[in-house]
Amino acid sequence: MAQLFSLGITTRMTKMKTLHIAILAALFTVGTFSAVGADKIEGAFGKKLGDVFDPSSAIGTSKLTDGTPMYEFSTTNGFRSFKTYYVLITPTTHKIYSIWGIGSVENTEAGQKEQAVVMELLKKKYGVDEKQGILDTMGDVKRIDQGNRYVITKLNGFMDVTIDIRYYDSDLDKLAEAERLAAETKKADSSGL
Repeated sequence: MAQLFSLGITTRMTKMKTLHIAILAALFTVGTFSAVGADKIEGAFGKKLGDVFDPSSAIGTSKLTDGTPMYEFSTTNGFRSFKTYYVLITPTTHKIYSIWGIGSVENTEAGQKEQAVVMELLKKKYGVDEKQGILDTMGDVKRIDQGNRYVITKLNGFMDVTIDIRYYDSDLDKLAEAERLAAETKKADSSGL
């Protein structure tokens, strides 16, 4: 009798293990198929994140408010919303860690409509939904994430409204900061510290 009882428990446990394996396999398959059609975020406007950009090839320069240089480039592969294109590069190795497109729109409402079109195209291309943080929901910022890379679209301004798209590689962004610190500490005189 004890053997029959033991056999019954073993059979049930085997069936439960088989069911758990089948469920896990089904979930893995669904996750794989939903990502199969999605492109990886690699770059835009003819530039790729991680590629080397020669600063002397820039057609213009600008700076972020913190002094980070932005290098303007021309492209034959632009998009209707954006008229000016920039890359941000690591200071020493010159790897592209961010690609920007910036354009003017008539007003905030027109910008929101154009941003919706851009986001719909990005969702179709990358196969993921936008991800918003608490601060993003307060402004006109939309975001799509893929691991260490992401794309942001945002509206800026009240009177002169612009629409931006920004592609980022967060690992290369960290490399840019490490290279900046290394260069600054080489130049700095620490004798007064």
